[in-house]
Amino acid sequence: MEPGTSGVFHAPRRPGMGTVGKPIRLLANYFEVEIPKMDVYHYEVDIKPDKCPRRVNR
Repeated sequence: MEPGTSGVFHAPRRPGMGTVGKPIRLLANYFEVEIPKMDVYHYEVDIKPDKCPRRVNR
């Protein structure tokens, strides 16, 4: 967490949001998670070999 922040998320301001386009109905599959105050790490690893045999790379 940055020094001097309260730990509460504030979305950035988006002037003009919702002034263009048409409304749609959107269903989302999500749930809120409360995490204790601690460091949380997220790793994303993508391994791509230089060459792969054709029978494996189908």
